[in-house]
Amino acid sequence: MLLRQNTSQDRERLRGAASCRGVTLIELITVIVIMGILLAMAAPRFFDAEVFEERGFYQEVASALRYGQKIAVGSGCPVRVSITATTYDLKQQAASGGRCNPADNTWPVQVLLADGQAASGTAPSGITLGPVTTYEFDALGQTDLGSNLNVTVGAMTMTVQAESGYVLIP
Repeated sequence: MLLRQNTSQDRERLRGAASCRGVTLIELITVIVIMGILLAMAAPRFFDAEVFEERGFYQEVASALRYGQKIAVGSGCPVRVSITATTYDLKQQAASGGRCNPADNTWPVQVLLADGQAASGTAPSGITLGPVTTYEFDALGQTDLGSNLNVTVGAMTMTVQAESGYVLIP
């Protein structure tokens, strides 16, 4: 039997096979840990929920104001809208003889949404609503405002037109 001596080609072949083995478990875990640390530091900057909450509450308030106007027109009873720094609320006068009682100044009847929940809401933490005001939609959908009302939710503004009661979202 002939023994063959290792040539430089054989050594190159062995060296190439050794370098194609892949990564070790320690290297893989190290990369995963580093990526986890980077993700933990960077993720809050990409996923700030306040912007989404502000936009959602803005849409909620606009929808509630429009709904209040439609309820006033549909029922023939005025709807009172109360806005504070963090809440909104829609109410109607109590009924008397199957009709609204214009003498009722307490506005005890909560306007209900189609799902039976009250047409009211509270701003998410860190989001403000304003200005603090109370106004009414009458049976024609008009308001008792002297001029247009700009309602702000955080950095966004909608306008309630005084004459028509239309809620304008830019």
